[in-house]
Amino acid sequence: MGNDDIQVSAVIPAYNAEHFISETIQSILDQTWPVCEIIVVDDGSSDGTADVAAKFPKTRVIRRPNGGQGAARNTGIHAAAGNWIGLLDHDDVWSPEKTELQIRHIQADVGVIHGNQFEDIDFGKLWHRQVHIGPSGTLIRKKTLLDVGGFEESRAVMGVEDLNLWLKIALTDWRFVRSEANLFSWRATGQNQSGDDFKMSSAELATIDMIGTRVKCDPMELARIKQASRVEYARNLIAEGRWDKAAELLQQCSPDLASRWLSIVSSLKFNRLARRDLVAWLQYIDQGRGKHVCSGNCELPEKQRRLCMDSCRQPYARN
Repeated sequence: MGNDDIQVSAVIPAYNAEHFISETIQSILDQTWPVCEIIVVDDGSSDGTADVAAKFPKTRVIRRPNGGQGAARNTGIHAAAGNWIGLLDHDDVWSPEKTELQIRHIQADVGVIHGNQFEDIDFGKLWHRQVHIGPSGTLIRKKTLLDVGGFEESRAVMGVEDLNLWLKIALTDWRFVRSEANLFSWRATGQNQSGDDFKMSSAELATIDMIGTRVKCDPMELARIKQASRVEYARNLIAEGRWDKAAELLQQCSPDLASRWLSIVSSLKFNRLARRDLVAWLQYIDQGRGKHVCSGNCELPEKQRRLCMDSCRQPYARN
């Protein structure tokens, strides 16, 4: 595909972002390889987000009732004229060469170009949270998005819609490829969904159920993945001093693990151990998890099933 055939539409879901969306849009206009359009989807804002965004060139504003980030992104994707979609959250900014660097990685079978540090992305690594991809650092083929039905719009997965999407794409023949890193910057605005570990945990558990049902994952394997997710988020909540929320998650784990961790939570509430000590505790308690061998009882395609079983033998971890 030559550069003349590449049209990139930038899609920004926005909610009450009037104080910082100008910098977000300007970072797109400053690209050394220009996008064909900027679509801002105002997701039911009660401030002047739409008015601020509409003042910029190449920018089209679509207003819709509040439906969450997944629904807003889908609205922008369906309206986009480009054959490639550059996602950008309203509180992030692109580096000036982001688009120029990423289009160099376009090949016929590439569906997602990302700027994270992970060389190989497959279903197993995503399923076991050994890799992750930030949406604002991606360039995604529009056809790939349409092939998998876009983002999940259920509020149950709000905050991890991106993980849900990557897992769906990983079940297809579209490839993930890595571009140069550090192509966007994240800004703390007080609205970041990823800042609430308890809400994120609920959303991730919902995604695990959705994808597990899709691939008919063995119920025991599904339970193990969910427990690993709960423990990870509980560890984070303990580090934040949110003892009650951590205990709420741990109470949903298997009885033996829950009893051990709940006693630890009680102790940590008074001793406030450092985060690295929490990680050490987690590794000690779950030291046998790397020895687990998956049953392989699911309906993944054979290649993906083998890769997933290989990943299953490694620690469940968000690197």
